[in-house]
Amino acid sequence: MNGLHSFEIREGQTSNGRYYKGAIERYALTDHIEFYGFEFKALHDFNVYLKSEKDSAFYICFNLAPKSSLVLNCDKENIEVPSFASFLIPNNESETISFNCKPHKSYDFMILRIQRTHLTAEQLSLFQSLQKDSIFMDVSNSAGVLLPNLELSEMARKIKYLDKTTCENKFIAQGYSHILMGLKIKEFLSCSNKLGVLQPFEIHQLKIISDEIKENPQHEYSIKELCKKTGLSVSKLQLGFKEMHQCTVAIFIRNQRLEKALVLLRNTNLNVSEIVYSVGLTSRSYFCRIFKKRFKCTPKLHQQKLKENLRLVS
Repeated sequence: MNGLHSFEIREGQTSNGRYYKGAIERYALTDHIEFYGFEFKALHDFNVYLKSEKDSAFYICFNLAPKSSLVLNCDKENIEVPSFASFLIPNNESETISFNCKPHKSYDFMILRIQRTHLTAEQLSLFQSLQKDSIFMDVSNSAGVLLPNLELSEMARKIKYLDKTTCENKFIAQGYSHILMGLKIKEFLSCSNKLGVLQPFEIHQLKIISDEIKENPQHEYSIKELCKKTGLSVSKLQLGFKEMHQCTVAIFIRNQRLEKALVLLRNTNLNVSEIVYSVGLTSRSYFCRIFKKRFKCTPKLHQQKLKENLRLVS
């Protein structure tokens, strides 16, 4: 993988102060799946090239930048991938895929490379039928799938920010890679994308508010407050959360409170009642009920098991 000015991309992270400032990383998750991550500001006009043998692999490109599009070239066709959109490149027509980077522009995107030999005969047959019958993988008719998809973007970010150097996390990254491929195919087959009604700025606001809730789930959020912060209507706010997190705003907040409670149970000496108030709830009985439903165990029993495990380890 080389740039127009021949800078080398090695395993792990690297940066080049001459043509860009930031990080470019490459990891081989398996012999058949590779991850490429890009997050930098271009200092000059240059291209990034991905080269492979014809018909050897599929690429999925995810543009995670909140405000800027990404221009890729495949089979001599320029394709503009908007913010939070993705594009599947079958690589049956072109051996080289390139990305044009403009000076003073910030980029945040990632690519998954999946070799055809990794796919089953059934999966290959599905791809062939999509390429034959659907415009969605036709480079010249790419606009049909170049719509924002928060579910795909959120999953892509999980891979990007996962520490991919450890064996256990490589297993997790492999799983996410397969999920992303499945979701992309599902997107093709459904022939619809509800987020076409949202603008890139609105999608960016959904990402910001989701991160805020994850960071501070104990806050007493209201739909009115969230709409005011994001500038979204109630319907668009709920639609965005359903697409990004597959649940309503209220359930997302509840789940984040339960995740924080789990961390507090593991890492502090707080009792269950103290944890209830720490995560923004007021009813211990309600907390115990939703905790058990989510984790198949009561908070107190979970805490006791953790203490027993610590004693065994020590």
